[in-house]
This record gives sequence, structure tokens and C-alpha cells, in this order.
Amino acid sequence: MTNGLSTNAENKLLLFDGHALAFHSWFTSYPNEVTAGFFRMVRNAIVRHSPTHLIVTFDPPPPTFRHKLYPEYKANRPPVPEGLLEDCERVRERLESLDVVFCTVEGYEADDVLGTLSSRASVSGFHTTILTSDLDLLQLVSPITEVELFSQYWANRPFDVEAVKRRFGGLSPENIPDYKALVGDTSDNLPGVPGIGAVAATAVLGECGTLDKVYEDLEAISKLPIRGAKRVSRLLLEHREQAFLMRTLTTIVCDVPVDVDIDVALI
Repeated sequence: MTNGLSTNAENKLLLFDGHALAFHSWFTSYPNEVTAGFFRMVRNAIVRHSPTHLIVTFDPPPPTFRHKLYPEYKANRPPVPEGLLEDCERVRERLESLDVVFCTVEGYEADDVLGTLSSRASVSGFHTTILTSDLDLLQLVSPITEVELFSQYWANRPFDVEAVKRRFGGLSPENIPDYKALVGDTSDNLPGVPGIGAVAATAVLGECGTLDKVYEDLEAISKLPIRGAKRVSRLLLEHREQAFLMRTLTTIVCDVPVDVDIDVALI
């Protein structure tokens, strides 16, 4: 133990979505207690998961590559609450004082950094838990990577592969970018394919597996036993370019140039 936060277990990495934790603390803590709330959540997670390694990631100031590809990306978001950025800076100062590894990569969201670190960890044999409030990160779930979602409205929810499948109608974690490419994501201001909802998207991907396979045979889509199958096929044809753009925007990048060595991120 190097920073007084926890005890050890073998090859277990705990990754935190720093801005998500700070934002959550902003709405669930008393005024001027964001830093205390943030570290309370960190300590509680350490007690639950007993990691050997810990890294916190933060979003950079926009724009990211997604904004450049699609200027309307997250354009519907309200301004950051006044004072929250200053609280995030205080959190980073506290992390530094505790020798906790944290990082930001210009042009990429914290999701992409988390994806890259969890991918590296998997190659190295780590079991990884990612703490976030962002459903997008469920696409990173694997047999050795778990995502734990937190919210001000419910208790923390852990997601393994089977839990993701239950949440998305049988679709696997790797299907999530294709699914969101079709249905969109209102929280990120992404329209998806107009006119295609969750039922149709789940049926189409359940039949074909990936967006690429969907577009290899749109005629087959028109014959699926779902309501309005021919209409779905027509909409897919009409919005092909947008569908693939949406998938790029909803896919977490897992090869970001992160200058962090997981092995030194010891608890």
C-alpha cells in the first residue's frame, strides 16, 4: 500500500471516470464538499473491490475528435455547473498529493482513455472494474472487465457480460455501438437512424450481428418477422452514411496514446 487508501489483491485494476464521479458528487454532496464526496466514493469502491492498482481519468476541454466529426455532438448539454471545474482541479490536486495516478488525453474523452487502459489491462491479465455513470462504457465489458454504474437515483449496479445481454435484449457488449448507431443517443445528441427504435434495432442486430452484416443484405432485413420490416430496410438504405457515422461516434477508442504505465499505478 503506497497511499493509505486500501489493501492488496492480485492483478485487479480499478478505473474511475473522474468527471462522472465529480459530477455525481456535485449533486449528492453538500455545497463545497465535492472533493470529500469524490474520495468517499473512491474509498467505498476500494473496500468493495480490493484492487491492487487504481487509475482515475478525466475529460479534456472540448473539442474532441467526435466534435470535429459531428459538430452537433453533445450540443444539447447544459453548461457545466459554476464551480465544478474548480472542484475537479481540487480533486486532481488531492489525487496528486496521494500519489494516485490520473490522466487526461487531449482530443479524446475519458471513455476512450478508460477503453485503452482496460484493453491494456486485459492483455496483461488484470481483472478490471470501471466505475462510471455512462452506459456507453458497457461496450467494454468482457469476461475479465466489469463496469459498475452509479447514479443519484439507484444503488451501484455491476455489469458483467450476462447483465449487459439482459439490459440490451440479448445483444453482447460489442454490439452496443451498432445498436446506438441505429437508435441514437439523446444524451449525446446523436439521432441514429430516424424511425428505427429499440425493438427494430435489437431484432436487426440479433439477426445479423453487426452493422456491416446488416448492410450486406438489406433485402433479408425486409423479410424479418418484425413489424414494418420493409420500412426498416428502406430507412437503413436511406441513412446508410449517417448510421456508420453514428457508429464511429459511439465506439470507444481503445488505442489512445495514453502515457500511463498500469504497473506503476499501485494502491
